[in-house]
Amino acid sequence: MRIIGLACAVPKDESPIEEAIGRFPEEIVRKIIGNTGVHTRRIAPRGMSASDLSVRAAESLFEATGVAKDSVDAIIFVSQTGDYLTPTTSSLLQHRLGLPNTTFTFDLNKGCTGYTDGLIVAEGLLSGLRMNRVLLIVSDALSKMVDTEDQSTALLFGDAASATLLERDGHQISYVCGTDGSGFDAIHQNGGYRVWDTPDAYPIPFRSITSTIDGALVFEFTLKRIPSLVRDLLQNIDWSVEDVDAFVFHQANLFIMKHLARKLKVPMEKLPLSLDRFGNTSGASIPMTLVASMRETLNRPQRLVLVGFGVGLAWSAVSLSWSSSEIVLPMIEI
Repeated sequence: MRIIGLACAVPKDESPIEEAIGRFPEEIVRKIIGNTGVHTRRIAPRGMSASDLSVRAAESLFEATGVAKDSVDAIIFVSQTGDYLTPTTSSLLQHRLGLPNTTFTFDLNKGCTGYTDGLIVAEGLLSGLRMNRVLLIVSDALSKMVDTEDQSTALLFGDAASATLLERDGHQISYVCGTDGSGFDAIHQNGGYRVWDTPDAYPIPFRSITSTIDGALVFEFTLKRIPSLVRDLLQNIDWSVEDVDAFVFHQANLFIMKHLARKLKVPMEKLPLSLDRFGNTSGASIPMTLVASMRETLNRPQRLVLVGFGVGLAWSAVSLSWSSSEIVLPMIEI
């Protein structure tokens, strides 16, 4: 498959981490900034959902690429913060974007591996089902699910959306992926029918549905799984670390990324960042990094390795030979 274009959208108002001094002790806030590398984020205001950000990114992409909406065969919407439990948010996006009624729509409930998993599924639709064009939207508004009193998450996540137009052209991507569901509770939201269907769960207020992270367990998982994941992918495609122009990692936090770079013997200048300006944007963090930190360099052919890891616990990596013909839009603010 080929990437026709990529666009990302974020809320326009910045939320500097230092503003939390007073709500949290200054020493704690400074430590969080140092460990995570997050300095500011974009937080969606009340009434703005992940789908609203998605519509803005997708509409900008259609306008810039000139791709006809009736040429899109499928929408994949990847998110942990869809508009409703049912129906799927991809169904709503088909209507809001004005795509034809023949469009195949479905949601993927994925987080940190959302973009790489979405690319793998899109490639399957294009090559296996012989579709011609797929719109991949990866978006989350995790700020709405964060416990504002939880130091491990309250200052980490930002809201964002990405839209990627893909078409079939005979070139296959290479990927490696996996899941270890035994670690499901390392990163999770405490909502869902299993929680609700217990004697002490009624009533469960919306604001009690929050995200929690076991940072130590996630760190251990990452260092155990991700270096071998990347090595396996490079071996499969006969690339060396030197052959790769950039390793675009899920923007978990700076502490983890530095350790991964050290393990893989990858210089930090090959690990572009977006989390310093936008925080951890979940599945959208990889395309956010492509747009925020690499837009100017993507006007020439490059070899890229995209690596997602986290909630699930899951991991996936995709190799791309980026073409200079692919359109990358500036960061769109709404």
